[in-house]
Amino acid sequence: MGGTSVWFGWLALALAMTCRSISGFLLEGSPSSFAQFPRWVPGANGSLEFEFLTQEPSGLFLYTDDGGSYEFFEVKLIEGSVRLHYNLGGGARLLTVGRGLNDGRWHRVKVSRRHDKTQLTVDGVSEFRSAKALDHEFGSPASNSFVYVGGLPELVSRQVGARLTLPVVTLEPRFAGQIRQLVYTGVDGIPRTQDMVASQGVWMEGRHGDCDQHDPCMNGGRCYSSGHGPLCDCSLVNYEGPNCEKERPSEEATFRGREYLWWDLRRIGGQPLASQHDQLSLSFKTRHPAGVLFFTGHGKDYVNVALREGGVLVTLDMGGDPLKVTVRPDKVRFDDNQWHTVTVHRTVKEINGHTSFCTLSVSVDGLYTEKGTTAGPFSQLSSSRIHLAGADVPALLPGAETRSNFVGCLRKVEYRADSVRLDLIRMAREGNPLLHVSGKLDFMCLEVEAGDPVSFTTQESYLVLPSWEAPRQGSISFKMRTTEANGLLMFNSGSVSSQGDFFALELLEGHIYLHLNLGSGSRKVKATNRRVDDGWWHEVTLNRDSQAGRITVDEGANDFTTPGDSHQLDLDGALYVGGAGNGINVPPELWSGRLGLGYVGCMRDLVINGQAADLASYAKKQDSGSIVRFCHSDGGSCSSSPCLHSGECKAGWGRFICDCSHTSYVGPTCGKNAATLHFDGSQYVRVTAGEESSTQAEDIAFRFRTNRPVGLLLTTTSGVSSDKLELALQSGRLRLTVKLGDRDKVMYAGNGLNDQQWHSVKLTRRATQISLQTDKDPPTIEHTMGRHSILEYRDIHIGMVSSNTSTSWRPSSTFLAPSSTLSSTPLASSASSSSSPSQVPVPAFIGEMQSFYMNGNYLFEMARSGHVDRLEVTATFTKGPQVIHHPVTFKSKSAFVALPQLKAYASTNIYFQFKTLEPTGLIMYNGGKGHDFLALELVNGHIHLVFNLGSHPVKVRDNNKVALNDNKWHVVTVSRPSPRQHTLMVDDNIATATNGAGDENLDLQGFLYLGGVPPEMYTSLPRHVMSKTGFEGCLASLDLNGEAPDPAGKDVPIISNRVFAGCDGPSTKCHRNACANGGTCVQQWNSYSCNCDMTSYTGPTCSDESTAYEFGRGTGVMSFKYPQGRWPDSRRDLLAVGFMTQQEDAVVLRLDSANSNDYMELEIVDGNIFMVYNMGTEDHPIGDVTTKVNDGLYHVVRFIRTGPNATIQIDDYKVFSKNPSENVQLSDLKVLKKLRSRIWHGHQLSVFNAQSHLQIGGRRSRRSTDIERPFMGIMSGLVLNGEHPLDLAAERDPRLEVEGDVHLLLRLPRGLPSEGRQTEFNPWQRTPPLPGPSPGEGDDLVFSGAGSGCDMDDEDECIPVFDTGSGDDLITPVYIPPTLPPISKPPPHAFIPDVDVGGSRQPCDDEEDCYIGSGSGEFNTDGGVMPDGDSGGDDIEVEFPVTNHPMLAPDVIHSEEHEPTHYNKNKDPGSGPTTTGSTLAFTSSSTTSTTAPPTRPPMKGSNTKPTATSYPPSLPQPSPPTYDYYDEYTDFTEVEFPKKPTVIKEDPPDLHSEAAGGVALIISIIAGALIIIILIILLVLKFKGRQDGNYKVDQTKNYEGIPTMPTPMINGQGNGNIKPGDRRPVKKQSKDVKEWYV
Repeated sequence: MGGTSVWFGWLALALAMTCRSISGFLLEGSPSSFAQFPRWVPGANGSLEFEFLTQEPSGLFLYTDDGGSYEFFEVKLIEGSVRLHYNLGGGARLLTVGRGLNDGRWHRVKVSRRHDKTQLTVDGVSEFRSAKALDHEFGSPASNSFVYVGGLPELVSRQVGARLTLPVVTLEPRFAGQIRQLVYTGVDGIPRTQDMVASQGVWMEGRHGDCDQHDPCMNGGRCYSSGHGPLCDCSLVNYEGPNCEKERPSEEATFRGREYLWWDLRRIGGQPLASQHDQLSLSFKTRHPAGVLFFTGHGKDYVNVALREGGVLVTLDMGGDPLKVTVRPDKVRFDDNQWHTVTVHRTVKEINGHTSFCTLSVSVDGLYTEKGTTAGPFSQLSSSRIHLAGADVPALLPGAETRSNFVGCLRKVEYRADSVRLDLIRMAREGNPLLHVSGKLDFMCLEVEAGDPVSFTTQESYLVLPSWEAPRQGSISFKMRTTEANGLLMFNSGSVSSQGDFFALELLEGHIYLHLNLGSGSRKVKATNRRVDDGWWHEVTLNRDSQAGRITVDEGANDFTTPGDSHQLDLDGALYVGGAGNGINVPPELWSGRLGLGYVGCMRDLVINGQAADLASYAKKQDSGSIVRFCHSDGGSCSSSPCLHSGECKAGWGRFICDCSHTSYVGPTCGKNAATLHFDGSQYVRVTAGEESSTQAEDIAFRFRTNRPVGLLLTTTSGVSSDKLELALQSGRLRLTVKLGDRDKVMYAGNGLNDQQWHSVKLTRRATQISLQTDKDPPTIEHTMGRHSILEYRDIHIGMVSSNTSTSWRPSSTFLAPSSTLSSTPLASSASSSSSPSQVPVPAFIGEMQSFYMNGNYLFEMARSGHVDRLEVTATFTKGPQVIHHPVTFKSKSAFVALPQLKAYASTNIYFQFKTLEPTGLIMYNGGKGHDFLALELVNGHIHLVFNLGSHPVKVRDNNKVALNDNKWHVVTVSRPSPRQHTLMVDDNIATATNGAGDENLDLQGFLYLGGVPPEMYTSLPRHVMSKTGFEGCLASLDLNGEAPDPAGKDVPIISNRVFAGCDGPSTKCHRNACANGGTCVQQWNSYSCNCDMTSYTGPTCSDESTAYEFGRGTGVMSFKYPQGRWPDSRRDLLAVGFMTQQEDAVVLRLDSANSNDYMELEIVDGNIFMVYNMGTEDHPIGDVTTKVNDGLYHVVRFIRTGPNATIQIDDYKVFSKNPSENVQLSDLKVLKKLRSRIWHGHQLSVFNAQSHLQIGGRRSRRSTDIERPFMGIMSGLVLNGEHPLDLAAERDPRLEVEGDVHLLLRLPRGLPSEGRQTEFNPWQRTPPLPGPSPGEGDDLVFSGAGSGCDMDDEDECIPVFDTGSGDDLITPVYIPPTLPPISKPPPHAFIPDVDVGGSRQPCDDEEDCYIGSGSGEFNTDGGVMPDGDSGGDDIEVEFPVTNHPMLAPDVIHSEEHEPTHYNKNKDPGSGPTTTGSTLAFTSSSTTSTTAPPTRPPMKGSNTKPTATSYPPSLPQPSPPTYDYYDEYTDFTEVEFPKKPTVIKEDPPDLHSEAAGGVALIISIIAGALIIIILIILLVLKFKGRQDGNYKVDQTKNYEGIPTMPTPMINGQGNGNIKPGDRRPVKKQSKDVKEWYV
């Protein structure tokens, strides 16, 4: 009554005002502005018209109704168009005319009626619609409302239920603009201009408001005038403040499943909201996969927006064909507790008067959009009901696809219907009378945890809760949902002082059982009459008071009473939910616990003693990987045939289960080869329980095959009981003997099982009921006799009973075998002394077994994986064919796959296979809470397992002796036999680590990354993870704690680029021409690279010149200093450098130690190259005295040191090696004396300590500033231990200092100019002497060295060059030594240490991984013993001939450190070939070649003795090695010269000078003198010892490992390392000197 009196008082005051006829007025558009005019009673024929001017796109022109029934007229401006919304009894109708009418101009609007036809005219453009009605009159003069222009009075808006036919008109935006000429035409047809009877916020036409002079509103706020200046209306924008200057916070609310918002205009008799276009926009955050988000509708028309299975589902029905649109992208879910925004658009477009077209568009996060269309007899969208976040019964909402309300947070929920804008959460917070709130709503986003269900996804998952405190009375209730028939629901053990107290709930065969023991006896209660594994929610409630209690499942109740006189339940320890942890001792009557069957399904609303227990919170803190929030039933089905190898698939709860019992495979998808054991009659497997075990249930399954009719398969033994369970073969049948107490039960199954075929056995016992099945035959089911149901045992024996068992065992009393059978049995199990004469021992099993499963454990798989604590295995594992399934290829080191979190909270079982060529890469990583993480990576070709349980990180490395990046499949198994023991098995090698005291659970969270992680994550990985790139190669057969995901499948959450299904090998492979200049081709997964470190060249293919510097005559030096305090200690050094010089004596480079006398010095002595090194004992020289390097041509030196051993090679000549012994050798004394080096006796050291200072181009002592023995020439491509000093100099690195006359060259010259000679220097080098005699030795031929290109002073140092060209008129016989017989064992392949090389030959990265002699500096020979310097009293000098062999790394050099061998002291002085022209003789313990040829037979007809190499008498003479180079890019050709003389012709003379006569005279004089000298020298050669035979030339060998250089230029052939196109032209030899017969 109070509101009515106020209304009439206000109305009387308005009527008391002087009514004025006005031609026009201005509506300011404020939240309270309106103009009220007299009632309009048009009758059956009437009209209403007015003119307007505005610049606003939307606003209410006028509204009038019949006083609250159902008739109304509403005229409004919508986005510049005029729309008439009316109802005259035949239903609401819409008419829309015009476009862009908010142009600031005057427009005329007329609404007219003619009986059942209503017409809207705007500026002469009309639209009409007919509607049948019983009465064409519009209300009555007594009940019709006033005509409200621009808006409604606030008082009317508050009383929407009693005053308005269309309540939502109060939500329309108010009109801002000018109105004039409001004219009614009644039934008499006379138009009448109306006078305003009341107003607010109205100004007379022509008056300017405050906003015209100053508009302070920002961000789209509407300005209106007031008596106190301009004000701003911010209701239509997302800003607030006096001037709309602040962004309005988003309205948020938390819904817990019981709260929701709603309105229903039907309850107040209001007409629905009608529109032709509407839009819903909201943001949500939830962990629940299902729930109602939004609903609106009228009658049968509706639109329903909901979450279902983590996706957004929109259903729509407009009276035509129902429409359903789902947004659920692959690998994306929206129930991830992250904010997601949903936008739904509906648009109706009328096709004709009877049919309209509706378009529905649904978008999530602006990324995922789906659309749909439907047609029907509708013309508008009607909405009388709105629900947000749910309803009382959500399943009853039209179009419902879910039965639950939304649980989570909503914000910024906005629903627009044409010009009506509803901010629903804001309206609810402000208390809008149209909107109702159900429940207690928090207008902020709170984390919703209480009451959330959880899903147990594996049988190994469980939660640990505090103990159930219920000594006298207590209660437990929860809801469960599953489709799996068996599982442990709850278990709480009793205290230590209790008499067996415990409480348990389990699910067996689809029924719920209660176990309760108060200490005076156990009670087992079946709580259900029908199965509950039907996939629906079931509520379980337990109430206990003393000995009595009741358990209720849904509506069915069962009362029980515990036996005995105990009234108190003494529980202690933890309450386990969903399963029991490893090592938890469960009572024998709790079958699911004994069988290892955990609960798989959903659980929610756990209430203990009236207090809610938040399972979701416990899951979050504990095993968040295996126990997930919310109830998920999806995740696996049998429709995709996931089981391999004929495994049988069975659907579980959110998973599939593969039965592999009839296959030779195990694993979640039957994808792994089953561990198979072979028993020969004396072998066995014994499982020790540690203490006596009591069970009421067993599940045993295995497969076997044999050709023996008898044999013991399985038996149990006990130390305190005569109980027994025994399986054996008897006459080809399966015989089961079960003895419980004093009664035996014998069962048989199968027939003819000794046919050497695989047969499966399945044994199931539940108390007294036993089921025995072979293969797929129907099972045999029987019951044991007596009341005993508990089997006691301590040991389980498979194959036979071992003789060292401490438990008693006797054979079955009824097992009688004929004598013939016993005599044919090779071995029988031992029997106890209590056996009667009629009892015979069961023979041991001979055959094979596999897939042995017992009570949740695969025993053979455990034994193979190293779980040997309780297993003793003497049987032999056999290997089957390798099985690969679900392979995936990572073709880039940045590729990765993100899988769901690894479920490894309490146990870890990871299995996969991989192959790759890359030595490093991250294979698997899963971060965790705190410091917890788990990672598997490949480091230097070996698998590293790194993990942290929270206390400290643990790293385990595989025990394989060779690197695993060999492009072969390898098997990796990671397991956790006990809480503190972790094993890593790669192939058949097991490494074990023990975690110290601390946490026992691995708390992981987030994605499990496979193949790598996103690039931005590498910097944040734990520091113990060494990988900085991902894995590049193939992974397959993934098994993650019983789950086998397909890394390339469609259900994977994230797959980056360059990840492909299948396994593709390298697409680009190494070939012989891949790398130039002897570079080593390194095979990678998708490409290859060239290692150019030992070539002195650079570039992708080692074909580009390296940085070169010229050291001039003014002397200069480069100094490279390692950073202070970061001096490396090196056990291995690699050096390569190219240079040109004409000096006979110079220091090329020197490396010194910072804190010791260790050094290395590369120097030129008498034109020969030497390296002198000292590791703290004596100076060790190694060099090549057969090759001069001061010829001005380009030479490359390669030096490798490992410990005290070293090798050196110049260009592609012979490799010289050095193995220092404890006593200095005679040959070294000569070199050391010449180099003025000190001498040391004793054990050789192997480490170069604190390498600090490298000098290049000379040496400067620490006490002098002068450069000693400076190098003059050109140096290029210097590489020392991976450092490139010359490149650093070119880059002006501050660590390298350049002094003196040193200049950077733009390119290498072809050679240095000759000094002191007028003729051009011959551009070729002398090659080392070949094995065997030189041509002409031992005969009467004199071979002229002139014209051969040799410029040595002594012709004995020259090697004849044979030219096969024509033009020579002399014939020189050439003797070819016979091809040497090959030996059977090739030498080790050479390689560059510390360089990753693909293929099967991998470098040793660890001394433990290498064969004997590698890494330590002490080496052994395979084919013979090197002479020891201490073996005799006299110095034994053994010299080896020069051979052209590839350079070997020092770790495969033969060592002198063998056991002492006595040699013949009476050595022939002439024995052992001598290196002609050499000034130094190297002994066996100093510089040696890699091989030594045997003694050759004397040449037929020769009068000289053959030169032989001395060997110990006790050892056979080694043969020269045969190299087996099988690489596809290794190419060589052997050319054998014939034994008969070969005609060698030379080219005709080629004169190059025009003054031929004078030159010819000079040449003739010189040639005559040279001929005389040569004849004298050759006569001397006649008296030297020679060998007969023939020799073989190996022209083109390209060795792998240390890269070799091109051959020297001999008569036009390449010399040294000169690039193609840069070779120096060679002058063709003239016929100035001939060869002669003597």
